[in-house]
Amino acid sequence: MKILVDENIPQAKEAFSKFGEVKLSHGRQITNEMLMDIDALIVRSITNVNEKLLHNTPVRFVGTATIGTDHIDKEYLKSKNIFFADAAGCNSFSVAEYVITAITNIYNTTNKTFSGKRIGIIGYGNIGTKVAHFAKALGFETVINDPPLERKNGKEKFCSLNEALGCDVVTFHVPLNKTGIDKTYHLLNEDNIAQIKSGSLVINTSRGPVVDNSVLKKRLIDKKDINVVLDVWENEPNIDRELLQLTDIGTAHIAGYSLEGKLNGTFFIYEKLCKFLEINCNWTPDYPDIKERIIDINPSSEIEKILFEATQKIYDITFDSSQLKMLLNADVVNPDKYFDQLRKNYSIRREFNNYTIRTNDGNNKLNVLLKELRFNVI
Repeated sequence: MKILVDENIPQAKEAFSKFGEVKLSHGRQITNEMLMDIDALIVRSITNVNEKLLHNTPVRFVGTATIGTDHIDKEYLKSKNIFFADAAGCNSFSVAEYVITAITNIYNTTNKTFSGKRIGIIGYGNIGTKVAHFAKALGFETVINDPPLERKNGKEKFCSLNEALGCDVVTFHVPLNKTGIDKTYHLLNEDNIAQIKSGSLVINTSRGPVVDNSVLKKRLIDKKDINVVLDVWENEPNIDRELLQLTDIGTAHIAGYSLEGKLNGTFFIYEKLCKFLEINCNWTPDYPDIKERIIDINPSSEIEKILFEATQKIYDITFDSSQLKMLLNADVVNPDKYFDQLRKNYSIRREFNNYTIRTNDGNNKLNVLLKELRFNVI
């Protein structure tokens, strides 16, 4: 069996070599000609898998080590009886922790408190539910918008898109649907961006085209009255550098790039290939040790300050932003390649549950809150 795998999928050789010969390639460079002797194709979100790519190839298994599937022509795969597997949920904690880290950073910068604020969570799947759980623990009132789930479960838990857009924090966690009743392409657009109130924070970690980038840029230029965190962009990797300059935090589509999130993606597809081939699974990801697991904090500080200090020691989101904003320098010759290189060479980031916060305090309320965020507490 021959398997072609995106070279940026971690531990791919170790995971898939048991099935046969593994070939690695840059995801944007995979061509139809390369697949003429390939049985299984495993990609990330940057490879468009469709008839053009797969025509007349022996590929019978396609896996994407990502939660999104808008780069996959699933109807074509079905018509050709090609088995498809995604990694839904693999990096949901990673993205949720990115969102909480971003909110914490912006709220410390602007001297705002969590308590009494409303967060509009647009999309209530694997990621949105985790963001809601974390946000509630911090004192936010959660306002949920998810039309498909509302139709399925009733209106009790859900609200309109406009109500969600009117919150203090607005965060997007939807798939990219370009058509249909649940179209999410340009979900934030010229018609509804006025619903975003002055002083609010907008975060997009879903897909770039969910937010009309030109409309958001115009709002930032005209009014300069909102904070913006973008991890995803229209036309990646050729992103709008003017919009990048206007963001408070801008990163290179890495919200889900914790080591756990990436290795979960590898493992999920490995398990599904085992199932497809009807063989037993015996590989597990290898996680390196963390040298500095314990974080000391001052329990008498406000929760905004405590969480800021803790997240800074785990993940400096502003460093990732500064790296992407190097694109604003005139001497960056190939912006597209630079964007991809930031993703390929992304440094190891671990999730909250790997760390222990030492409070040296009997403040049970604080300890419970930190545990809700998946920290260990002593």
